[in-house]
Amino acid sequence: MLHVLANSRRGLDIVAVHVDHALRADSAEAAQQVVERGLAMGVPVEVGRVDVAAYRRGLPGWSVQQAARAARYQVLAAVARKTHAAAVMVGHTADDQAETLVINLLRGTGIAGLAGMRLDEAIALDTLGPTVVLPEIYAHVQSAQPLVMRVARPLLSIPRATTRAYCDQVGLTLVEDPSNESRTYTRNRVRLDLLPVLEGFNPAIRAVLARTADLAAEDVAVLDALVDELHTRLARTPQPDVVEYDLPPWRAQPRALQRRLLRRGLVSLVGGLVDVRAAPIDDALDLVQSGSPAQTYHLPHGVELCVLSDTFVLRLHGRARPRTRQKTWDAEGPRV
Repeated sequence: MLHVLANSRRGLDIVAVHVDHALRADSAEAAQQVVERGLAMGVPVEVGRVDVAAYRRGLPGWSVQQAARAARYQVLAAVARKTHAAAVMVGHTADDQAETLVINLLRGTGIAGLAGMRLDEAIALDTLGPTVVLPEIYAHVQSAQPLVMRVARPLLSIPRATTRAYCDQVGLTLVEDPSNESRTYTRNRVRLDLLPVLEGFNPAIRAVLARTADLAAEDVAVLDALVDELHTRLARTPQPDVVEYDLPPWRAQPRALQRRLLRRGLVSLVGGLVDVRAAPIDDALDLVQSGSPAQTYHLPHGVELCVLSDTFVLRLHGRARPRTRQKTWDAEGPRV
């Protein structure tokens, strides 16, 4: 991707960024190779080094890949702000999209997960985890991070085989990250083991999955626009930490839209829903649909849902109460 951009005739002002995750003994040497190759193309390279292992120790339950992604995108955002970049461009291919869709299916997902990665999206940086401090980059930035970073994936519809063929044609040496062969990571097992099995059923499975993601993304865009309009019409914000809805028009909506409206309300309060599972959302929807006045439910992230006579409210930092019983969404077994 960098070679294509550097040799385009669009007159782009390009800065390459390499994030050294400090997970391998030779990571600094690899970073230097990136710098040299970038300079050979006439492109300056910014390097940010993050001790991902140390960063992850402050994030219980996070995988190495989760922590590395959070750190990586924070570095990209900081360099984008420092260089006044219009967007950050990353090199995900159609194969990466297929892998992402399969991973989401294995974990359990709705239509948003089926849409996979977006060709062009805005990522809210405050949803990525604690800030990574990199003085060599942040010293030049008045605000350490932008609130939102635009991320573009120009190769998302291009098969990985095509990008490799391009490298062969223009004489670029392919450098493989040894960790790509480790079956410790779910994505690698999907790529190395599961997708080859699925190719036995359909040799074009990667293209089929990528196309499925494209179709789902189109549906998600329509649904998101509809939910934004409904939220504007049905929601009120009497206080900055409160969202209130009228019950009759809410209950008149299909459950699929209710689910999206509830998530939309939570986003407006807490900023992101990366780790909110389906079970608490469904429990809350059941209460709103049939609950009596004064009944409450406590969602993740400290959000309290309270049913009133003609409305219900979502309140951030709701009234504290003792944990007297296990939540249905914490336990194994059927939802009640």
